[in-house]
Amino acid sequence: MKLTSIIAIAFILGFLAASGCVFGPADKAPATTSPVPQGEKPHYIIGVDENYPPFTYKDDAGNITGIDIEAAKWIAKRQGFDIEFKAVPWDEIIHALQGGSIDMVYSGMTITPNRQNEIGFTIPYYTVTKRIAIRSGSNITMEDLYSGKMTVGAQAGATGVAWVDANLVQTGKMPAGQMVLFPDVYTLTEALVNGTIDASICDTPVQERVIAGKPLVILGEISTGEQYAVAVRKTDHTLLVLMNEGLGALLADPYWQELLEKYDLNT
Repeated sequence: MKLTSIIAIAFILGFLAASGCVFGPADKAPATTSPVPQGEKPHYIIGVDENYPPFTYKDDAGNITGIDIEAAKWIAKRQGFDIEFKAVPWDEIIHALQGGSIDMVYSGMTITPNRQNEIGFTIPYYTVTKRIAIRSGSNITMEDLYSGKMTVGAQAGATGVAWVDANLVQTGKMPAGQMVLFPDVYTLTEALVNGTIDASICDTPVQERVIAGKPLVILGEISTGEQYAVAVRKTDHTLLVLMNEGLGALLADPYWQELLEKYDLNT
């Protein structure tokens, strides 16, 4: 190759490099690079159900607490952003996320295909089953549930509604009018106590806590294999990466086991 050709090629490569057109491995950011912008900390509003113990609920002082709250604070500190919590009715929380009044949902939300069509999810962090509660002394059986012979209550917007609809209403075993919806698990449980409904369906850890000390018992369990995750808008790719990185670190850290033990969630 002639010297003039070598000089020309060197000139072109130097020009491209100076213009930011760099080739090869330098194009790719490290996979572990945090997407937190430089400068002022990002601020995110986390939507929660304030009546969903032990995941998100109000303590005696009226403050929102729970395992999801403590986990979110740990992740925020590690990932370098600020957070605040906002209570939202559960049957409105996806609309609140899509509408921008909150930035994520971190409150015992199950991944479902229908929800995945509307919002994005992080990696899962907890797996649950469902339990059916009835009044003490009732002669109701699980067979009565599966055959649609009783009135069943569920929290509006929760996956218990979807289970009853898919397995009892849509199969023709139970009239749609026998499924009664309530805004939260506490009003659901009170309706069971006072006889408005014959049974309630709820995620196992929550059901165990809301019936404690009441004249109610667990009738049986339904193994749905549902998984909780943090929800974000589908367009919030940076936040999804940020939360996945933080969740992954939390699940690998001893602090996660401490939280599970604190809230009696080890299975």
